[in-house]
Amino acid sequence: MRMDRRALLAGFGAAALAGPACAQVAVRRPDGLLAFPEASADQVDFRRWLDRPVVLRSAEMLKVDGRHEFVRVVSEDGVEGVVKANSRMAEVSSLFRLVVKPRLVGQDMRDIERLIRELYTREYKFASLPFWTAVGHLELAIWDMMGRTAGVRCVEFMGPVQRTEIPIYISSLRRNTTPEEEVAWLAEEVETTGARGVKIKVGGRMSRNEDASPGRSEAVVRAVRQYFGDAFTIYADANGSYDAPAAIELCRMLEDHGVAILEEPCPFEDVEMTRQVVERTSLAIAGGEQDNSLERWRWLIENRALDVLQPDFMYNGGMARTLEVQRMASAAGVGVAPHYPRSGSETVELIHFAAYAPNLHGLQEYRGQGRDLDFPHEPRIAPRDGVLTLPEGVGFGVTFDPALWPSAERL
Repeated sequence: MRMDRRALLAGFGAAALAGPACAQVAVRRPDGLLAFPEASADQVDFRRWLDRPVVLRSAEMLKVDGRHEFVRVVSEDGVEGVVKANSRMAEVSSLFRLVVKPRLVGQDMRDIERLIRELYTREYKFASLPFWTAVGHLELAIWDMMGRTAGVRCVEFMGPVQRTEIPIYISSLRRNTTPEEEVAWLAEEVETTGARGVKIKVGGRMSRNEDASPGRSEAVVRAVRQYFGDAFTIYADANGSYDAPAAIELCRMLEDHGVAILEEPCPFEDVEMTRQVVERTSLAIAGGEQDNSLERWRWLIENRALDVLQPDFMYNGGMARTLEVQRMASAAGVGVAPHYPRSGSETVELIHFAAYAPNLHGLQEYRGQGRDLDFPHEPRIAPRDGVLTLPEGVGFGVTFDPALWPSAERL
C-alpha cells in the first residue's frame, strides 16, 4: 500500500485562495525579486460584525487548582474571553505580562491584527516560539471575546463553514512501550472514540538516527497494521530523529506498511534536509509545529519542503497568523492539518479552524483528555463515532464557570 504524492495533492491542485492574501510576507515580482506587499491586509474584518469599539480592559494569566493555566480577557463592556493555556505558557509568562499585554490593553480589538503587526515591529528581537506563544494565547482569548461580543461563532469570522464534523485520529505520545503495549492502548482509544486512524511515534526524538530502542519503530508499525487491518489510516511521527539518508530509508519501510503521512522526519530547523526527503519519496511529509515565521512558511510552501503544513495556533501567534499560513498554502495547492495544541482545551480552536479551512488535509489530531479537563465548563467536547462536532455556542463555544477565577493564582 503506497500513497502517491500526486494523488495526495490532486485534491488541492485547483484550490482557490480563500479570503485575504498574506498580510506580511513579501511577494515575488515577475522578475523574481521579493518585494514588500503594497499594503497589509487583515485576515478578518471585525468591523463587519462590530460597529463600535471593543476596548480591552484586562488580560491575565490564571492558574486554577495549582495546575490548570488559562488566559482570560475582559472588554470594557464586561464581555469575557478565555482559552485554556498550553503546557508551556507558564514558562513564557514574563513575555506575556511585560511585552505583549501592555501593548494591547486599552486598545480597540477590532484592530487586533494591526496591533500585533505593530507589536512585532517594536519587539522583533524577541521573535521566536516563546514570543509568539505569548501573543497567540492572548489573541485566541480575544477572538473568543470578540465572538461573544458579536454573538457569532469564531469560525464565522474566518469564512463559510465547510464542515461541522471533523474526523480524527488518535495520537500516541509514547516511545517507551512495546509493540504489544502500544497496540493495546491504541485499540482501547479507538474503541472509545471511534477514531478512523492513529499516529504512532517512530525514531527516538531528535535522536540522530537512533531508534527509541533497537528495532522498535518497524516492530510497532508492523504490529499496528496487523491489528487494525489494511483499510485503517496510520500516520507516523519521527520528531526530527533522522538525517535525509536515514529518513528516506524509513519512508520506504513506512510505505511498505501502508503508512499515509510521516511527520517531522528530520530536525525541523533543517528545512533543506526535509526538502530532500520530500523530493525522494512518494510518502507524504508533514511538519511545521514549531514554525512561527511567516517568511519561513512562505519558503516551505514555495520550495515544496512539506506536503502537509501543521501550524500550531499558539506557537504560531494566534488564529489570524494561522489563517495567513492556510491561505498561502491554499493558493499553492498545499493542504493543512493543524497541530493539536498542548492545552487540554478540548481543541476547540482546532475544531473552528478545521470547520472553515477549504484545504484541510486528512484526519485531525486528537489525544485522550482524562484529568486534564477536570474543571467546571460546558459543553464537554469529545469524539463520537470518530468525529469532533463544531460547538454551537458563540466565541469558541466553551463556557467556563466564573467561580474558577476569584481564587485562581495570578501568574
